[in-house]
Amino acid sequence: MKWEELTSDDLAELAEKGNMVVILPIGSLERHGPHLPVGTDGLTIYQVALKAAEQEPCIVLPPLFYAYVPSMRQFPGAICIEENTLLSLLENICAEVSRNGFKKILIVNGHGGNINLLRLFAAGRLTKRTDYSLYILAEPWAFEREVVQKIKETAEVGHAGEIETSYMLYLYPQLCKMDRVERPAKTRPKPLGDLPTVTPVDWVVHCPEGYVGDPRKASAEKGRLLIEAMVNGIVKTVRMIKKDKSVAESVKFLGLDRL
Repeated sequence: MKWEELTSDDLAELAEKGNMVVILPIGSLERHGPHLPVGTDGLTIYQVALKAAEQEPCIVLPPLFYAYVPSMRQFPGAICIEENTLLSLLENICAEVSRNGFKKILIVNGHGGNINLLRLFAAGRLTKRTDYSLYILAEPWAFEREVVQKIKETAEVGHAGEIETSYMLYLYPQLCKMDRVERPAKTRPKPLGDLPTVTPVDWVVHCPEGYVGDPRKASAEKGRLLIEAMVNGIVKTVRMIKKDKSVAESVKFLGLDRL
């Protein structure tokens, strides 16, 4: 169920059930090579959430496309929002969902750059009183690891590469411009010295294509297998949340070891 398509009365009735889970999908707006739309992360995770809701009843909020994407600001199309603004926005959205009577909120992330932000948000919840339980699935792609190992044809499957392109060929083929990918990426962003940190300069200098690996190895069939694995994992997560008897005010940063 899409929040925006329900009537006010529909939402009131669903809230009265007391165990309805509300999902907030979050993505980003940033370059995904010359072949994928800047909203790839949000578009993908929104469809994953909607497909999960078809199997296990829950309400899906409109996706939050805005994110902190400093490493991509040099490329056209990126919208980078300051971290404090995003943290306040997430807090405000969750509070409003709770005010409407829904006390179990699941944030499902579609952008790797959001992981640390979500850790900060989860940590902040521990020191504030709320009347809802918050669950955060920061890396839902972990559900597809086994599938990735079976189907991948390239060593580098990261940003806008074989895997993400397969998602989009399956979900949004009309938005993919595969004729613009002429060759594999020359290299990938390189960490600064021995530090595990990729800077904006690294993307511009070492990865000007805006993708890694070889997107030409992607296919809609690979995308179907990957998306199905992710959907199944989120369905399992929603069912677990419905059974959770923790008191409100709790926050859980979910990993595969907890599902």
